[in-house]
Amino acid sequence: MERCQRSGIAKQEQVKGTDGMENRGIERRLQAAIEAARLAGSLLVAGPSDGLRTESKGKSDFVTAMDLASEKMVKSYLHERFPQDNFLGEETGYEHHGDGGTWVIDPIDGTTNYIHGLFGYTISIAYEEKSHEPLLGVVYVPQIQELFHAIQGGGAFCQGVAIRCSEESVPGDAVAIVSPPMRYPARMPQYFNLYEHICPLIGELRDYGSAALHMCLVAAGRAEAFIEFGLKYHDIAAGTVILQEAGGRVAPIEQDTEGWTGDIIATNGKLHQWFTERTWYHF
Repeated sequence: MERCQRSGIAKQEQVKGTDGMENRGIERRLQAAIEAARLAGSLLVAGPSDGLRTESKGKSDFVTAMDLASEKMVKSYLHERFPQDNFLGEETGYEHHGDGGTWVIDPIDGTTNYIHGLFGYTISIAYEEKSHEPLLGVVYVPQIQELFHAIQGGGAFCQGVAIRCSEESVPGDAVAIVSPPMRYPARMPQYFNLYEHICPLIGELRDYGSAALHMCLVAAGRAEAFIEFGLKYHDIAAGTVILQEAGGRVAPIEQDTEGWTGDIIATNGKLHQWFTERTWYHF
Protein backbone atom coordinates (compact mmCIF):
# COMPACT_ATOMS: atom_id res chain seq x y z
CA MET A 1 0.00 0.00 0.00
CA GLU A 2 1.52 3.29 -1.08
CA ARG A 3 0.91 5.97 1.49
CA CYS A 4 -0.13 9.43 0.45
CA GLN A 5 2.57 12.01 -0.02
CA ARG A 6 3.06 14.82 2.49
CA SER A 7 5.49 16.89 0.46
CA GLY A 8 4.62 19.53 -2.08
CA ILE A 9 1.12 20.06 -0.70
CA ALA A 10 -0.86 22.51 -2.78
CA LYS A 11 -3.04 25.09 -1.08
CA GLN A 12 -5.92 24.13 -3.36
CA GLU A 13 -6.70 20.43 -3.15
CA GLN A 14 -7.74 18.92 -6.45
CA VAL A 15 -11.16 17.35 -6.13
CA LYS A 16 -11.39 13.77 -7.36
CA GLY A 17 -14.11 11.16 -7.22
CA THR A 18 -17.23 13.03 -8.32
CA ASP A 19 -18.40 11.13 -11.37
CA GLY A 20 -22.10 11.67 -12.07
CA MET A 21 -22.85 13.78 -9.01
CA GLU A 22 -22.24 17.32 -10.31
CA ASN A 23 -25.98 17.95 -10.71
CA ARG A 24 -26.40 17.66 -6.94
CA GLY A 25 -23.72 20.19 -6.17
CA ILE A 26 -21.62 17.59 -4.36
CA GLU A 27 -18.41 18.54 -6.14
CA ARG A 28 -18.85 22.20 -5.19
CA ARG A 29 -19.60 21.25 -1.62
CA LEU A 30 -16.56 18.99 -1.43
CA GLN A 31 -14.28 21.75 -2.66
CA ALA A 32 -15.80 24.19 -0.19
CA ALA A 33 -15.42 21.72 2.68
CA ILE A 34 -11.75 21.20 1.81
CA GLU A 35 -11.14 24.94 1.75
CA ALA A 36 -13.03 25.46 5.02
CA ALA A 37 -11.05 22.69 6.73
CA ARG A 38 -7.75 24.20 5.64
CA LEU A 39 -8.76 27.67 6.83
CA ALA A 40 -9.84 26.32 10.21
CA GLY A 41 -6.64 24.28 10.41
CA SER A 42 -4.52 27.39 9.93
CA LEU A 43 -6.50 29.07 12.69
CA LEU A 44 -5.88 26.18 15.09
CA VAL A 45 -2.18 25.90 14.33
CA ALA A 46 -1.72 29.65 14.91
CA GLY A 47 -3.51 29.27 18.25
CA PRO A 48 -5.28 31.90 20.36
CA SER A 49 -3.71 35.31 20.82
CA ASP A 50 -4.77 35.55 24.47
CA GLY A 51 -4.09 32.08 25.82
CA LEU A 52 -6.13 28.90 25.58
CA ARG A 53 -9.24 29.03 27.76
CA THR A 54 -10.70 25.62 28.56
CA GLU A 55 -14.06 24.53 29.95
CA SER A 56 -15.22 21.03 30.86
CA LYS A 57 -18.38 19.60 29.27
CA GLY A 58 -18.08 16.45 31.36
CA LYS A 59 -15.68 13.62 32.18
CA SER A 60 -12.70 13.88 29.77
CA ASP A 61 -14.76 16.12 27.47
CA PHE A 62 -13.47 19.64 26.97
CA VAL A 63 -14.28 22.69 24.90
CA THR A 64 -12.01 25.65 24.19
CA ALA A 65 -12.49 29.03 22.59
CA MET A 66 -10.68 27.54 19.59
CA ASP A 67 -13.33 24.80 19.19
CA LEU A 68 -15.93 27.54 18.96
CA ALA A 69 -13.80 29.70 16.65
CA SER A 70 -13.06 26.76 14.33
CA GLU A 71 -16.73 25.78 14.12
CA LYS A 72 -17.76 29.38 13.48
CA MET A 73 -15.21 29.71 10.68
CA VAL A 74 -16.29 26.47 8.96
CA LYS A 75 -19.98 27.28 9.23
CA SER A 76 -19.56 30.87 8.01
CA TYR A 77 -17.54 29.75 5.01
CA LEU A 78 -20.07 27.08 4.02
CA HIS A 79 -23.16 29.17 4.77
CA GLU A 80 -21.92 31.98 2.52
CA ARG A 81 -21.72 29.54 -0.40
CA PHE A 82 -24.71 27.31 0.42
CA PRO A 83 -27.22 29.44 2.36
CA GLN A 84 -29.99 26.81 2.17
CA ASP A 85 -27.86 24.14 3.87
CA ASN A 86 -28.26 23.30 7.54
CA PHE A 87 -25.68 22.54 10.21
CA LEU A 88 -25.12 20.00 12.95
CA GLY A 89 -22.08 21.15 14.89
CA GLU A 90 -20.50 19.60 17.94
CA GLU A 91 -20.47 22.89 19.84
CA THR A 92 -23.59 24.67 18.58
CA GLY A 93 -25.97 21.83 17.78
CA TYR A 94 -28.48 21.88 14.93
CA GLU A 95 -29.18 25.03 12.91
CA HIS A 96 -31.91 25.07 10.26
CA HIS A 97 -31.49 27.46 7.33
CA GLY A 98 -33.46 26.00 4.45
CA ASP A 99 -34.25 22.99 2.29
CA GLY A 100 -30.65 21.98 1.63
CA GLY A 101 -28.78 19.10 3.16
CA THR A 102 -26.97 19.12 6.50
CA TRP A 103 -23.31 19.70 7.28
CA VAL A 104 -22.01 17.63 10.21
CA ILE A 105 -19.02 19.37 11.77
CA ASP A 106 -16.52 18.46 14.46
CA PRO A 107 -14.30 21.57 14.66
CA ILE A 108 -11.62 19.83 16.74
CA ASP A 109 -11.85 16.08 17.02
CA GLY A 110 -9.32 15.39 19.73
CA THR A 111 -9.60 18.56 21.81
CA THR A 112 -7.54 17.01 24.62
CA ASN A 113 -4.68 16.53 22.14
CA TYR A 114 -5.04 20.14 21.07
CA ILE A 115 -5.03 21.44 24.65
CA HIS A 116 -1.88 19.53 25.56
CA GLY A 117 0.01 20.07 22.31
CA LEU A 118 -0.16 16.41 21.33
CA PHE A 119 -0.39 15.00 17.83
CA GLY A 120 -3.68 13.80 16.45
CA TYR A 121 -6.39 16.44 16.49
CA THR A 122 -8.42 16.84 13.30
CA ILE A 123 -11.16 18.88 11.67
CA SER A 124 -14.00 16.69 10.44
CA ILE A 125 -16.68 17.84 7.97
CA ALA A 126 -19.41 15.71 6.39
CA TYR A 127 -22.42 16.52 4.25
CA GLU A 128 -25.62 14.50 4.07
CA GLU A 129 -29.08 14.76 2.55
CA LYS A 130 -30.51 11.82 4.53
CA SER A 131 -29.88 11.41 8.23
CA HIS A 132 -26.78 9.32 9.01
CA GLU A 133 -25.99 8.78 5.31
CA PRO A 134 -23.02 11.07 4.58
CA LEU A 135 -22.44 11.82 0.90
CA LEU A 136 -19.01 13.34 1.38
CA GLY A 137 -16.39 13.56 4.08
CA VAL A 138 -13.32 15.69 4.70
CA VAL A 139 -10.86 15.06 7.53
CA TYR A 140 -7.90 17.40 7.91
CA VAL A 141 -4.85 16.92 10.17
CA PRO A 142 -3.52 20.48 10.58
CA GLN A 143 -0.23 19.59 12.27
CA ILE A 144 1.04 17.74 9.19
CA GLN A 145 -1.28 19.33 6.61
CA GLU A 146 -2.66 15.95 5.62
CA LEU A 147 -6.14 15.91 4.10
CA PHE A 148 -8.43 12.95 3.50
CA HIS A 149 -11.61 13.21 1.44
CA ALA A 150 -14.24 11.06 -0.21
CA ILE A 151 -17.53 11.27 -2.04
CA GLN A 152 -20.02 8.41 -1.91
CA GLY A 153 -19.40 6.26 -4.97
CA GLY A 154 -16.26 8.14 -5.98
CA GLY A 155 -13.45 6.58 -3.98
CA ALA A 156 -11.31 7.87 -1.11
CA PHE A 157 -8.25 10.08 -1.33
CA CYS A 158 -5.40 11.42 0.76
CA GLN A 159 -3.65 14.50 -0.62
CA GLY A 160 -5.41 13.79 -3.91
CA VAL A 161 -3.95 10.26 -4.13
CA ALA A 162 -6.39 7.33 -4.13
CA ILE A 163 -6.23 5.19 -1.00
CA ARG A 164 -7.46 1.70 -0.16
CA CYS A 165 -7.66 -0.33 3.00
CA SER A 166 -4.97 -2.92 3.54
CA GLU A 167 -5.33 -6.49 2.31
CA GLU A 168 -4.13 -7.86 5.66
CA SER A 169 -6.13 -10.93 6.68
CA VAL A 170 -3.93 -12.35 9.45
CA PRO A 171 -4.95 -11.09 12.93
CA GLY A 172 -1.46 -11.59 14.31
CA ASP A 173 -0.09 -9.11 11.78
CA ALA A 174 -2.86 -6.53 12.21
CA VAL A 175 -2.67 -3.10 13.80
CA ALA A 176 -5.80 -2.26 15.79
CA ILE A 177 -6.82 1.04 17.34
CA VAL A 178 -8.84 0.44 20.49
CA SER A 179 -9.81 3.59 22.36
CA PRO A 180 -10.88 3.58 26.04
CA PRO A 181 -14.29 5.12 26.89
CA MET A 182 -12.83 7.89 29.07
CA ARG A 183 -16.10 9.87 29.10
CA TYR A 184 -18.03 6.82 30.30
CA PRO A 185 -16.21 5.24 33.28
CA ALA A 186 -19.03 2.75 33.86
CA ARG A 187 -18.14 1.13 30.55
CA MET A 188 -14.48 0.56 31.41
CA PRO A 189 -15.08 -3.10 32.38
CA GLN A 190 -16.33 -3.77 28.83
CA TYR A 191 -13.23 -2.11 27.42
CA PHE A 192 -10.83 -4.07 29.62
CA ASN A 193 -12.62 -7.33 28.87
CA LEU A 194 -12.26 -6.62 25.15
CA TYR A 195 -8.65 -5.54 25.63
CA GLU A 196 -7.78 -8.70 27.56
CA HIS A 197 -9.22 -11.09 24.99
CA ILE A 198 -8.33 -9.41 21.69
CA CYS A 199 -5.01 -7.65 22.22
CA PRO A 200 -2.91 -10.79 22.76
CA LEU A 201 -4.09 -12.09 19.39
CA ILE A 202 -3.22 -9.07 17.22
CA GLY A 203 0.05 -7.61 16.04
CA GLU A 204 0.01 -4.08 17.50
CA LEU A 205 -2.29 -1.76 19.41
CA ARG A 206 -2.49 2.03 18.99
CA ASP A 207 -4.66 5.00 20.04
CA TYR A 208 -4.22 8.59 18.81
CA GLY A 209 -7.21 10.28 20.44
CA SER A 210 -9.27 11.23 17.36
CA ALA A 211 -11.98 8.92 15.98
CA ALA A 212 -11.95 10.71 12.62
CA LEU A 213 -8.19 10.18 12.32
CA HIS A 214 -8.49 6.54 13.37
CA MET A 215 -11.00 5.83 10.61
CA CYS A 216 -8.76 7.52 8.05
CA LEU A 217 -5.77 5.47 9.19
CA VAL A 218 -7.75 2.30 8.52
CA ALA A 219 -8.87 3.74 5.16
CA ALA A 220 -5.26 4.46 4.19
CA GLY A 221 -4.07 0.96 5.07
CA ARG A 222 -2.03 2.04 8.08
CA ALA A 223 -4.20 0.08 10.52
CA GLU A 224 -6.67 -2.77 10.11
CA ALA A 225 -9.32 -2.03 12.74
CA PHE A 226 -10.72 0.66 15.02
CA ILE A 227 -13.01 -0.04 17.99
CA GLU A 228 -14.52 2.52 20.35
CA PHE A 229 -17.49 2.90 22.70
CA GLY A 230 -19.58 6.00 23.30
CA LEU A 231 -18.87 8.03 20.18
CA LYS A 232 -21.09 10.80 18.86
CA TYR A 233 -22.19 11.04 15.26
CA HIS A 234 -20.08 14.10 14.47
CA ASP A 235 -17.00 12.09 15.56
CA ILE A 236 -17.33 9.62 12.71
CA ALA A 237 -19.62 11.05 10.00
CA ALA A 238 -16.81 12.16 7.68
CA GLY A 239 -14.59 9.20 8.53
CA THR A 240 -17.36 6.74 7.72
CA VAL A 241 -17.69 7.71 4.07
CA ILE A 242 -13.90 7.91 3.67
CA LEU A 243 -13.42 4.43 5.12
CA GLN A 244 -16.27 2.86 3.16
CA GLU A 245 -15.02 4.38 -0.10
CA ALA A 246 -11.59 2.92 0.65
CA GLY A 247 -13.11 -0.56 0.83
CA GLY A 248 -13.57 -0.78 4.60
CA ARG A 249 -16.59 -1.65 6.72
CA VAL A 250 -18.26 0.06 9.66
CA ALA A 251 -20.70 -1.69 12.00
CA PRO A 252 -22.24 -1.20 15.45
CA ILE A 253 -20.62 -3.20 18.23
CA GLU A 254 -23.95 -4.55 19.46
CA GLN A 255 -24.91 -7.73 17.61
CA ASP A 256 -28.04 -7.61 15.43
CA THR A 257 -28.26 -3.83 15.80
CA GLU A 258 -28.87 -1.49 12.89
CA GLY A 259 -28.38 2.26 12.71
CA TRP A 260 -26.35 4.63 14.84
CA THR A 261 -25.50 3.44 18.37
CA GLY A 262 -22.28 5.28 19.25
CA ASP A 263 -20.30 2.04 19.62
CA ILE A 264 -18.50 1.02 16.43
CA ILE A 265 -16.14 -1.43 14.80
CA ALA A 266 -14.42 -0.13 11.67
CA THR A 267 -12.19 -2.51 9.74
CA ASN A 268 -10.35 -3.08 6.49
CA GLY A 269 -13.05 -5.57 5.49
CA LYS A 270 -10.71 -8.57 5.33
CA LEU A 271 -10.69 -8.87 9.12
CA HIS A 272 -14.20 -7.61 9.75
CA GLN A 273 -15.72 -10.95 10.70
CA TRP A 274 -12.79 -11.81 12.97
CA PHE A 275 -13.00 -8.54 14.90
CA THR A 276 -16.80 -8.37 15.06
CA GLU A 277 -17.23 -11.95 16.30
CA ARG A 278 -14.73 -11.46 19.11
CA THR A 279 -15.99 -8.02 20.02
CA TRP A 280 -19.61 -9.24 20.15
CA TYR A 281 -18.59 -12.21 22.29
CA HIS A 282 -16.61 -10.19 24.84
CA PHE A 283 -18.76 -7.03 24.81
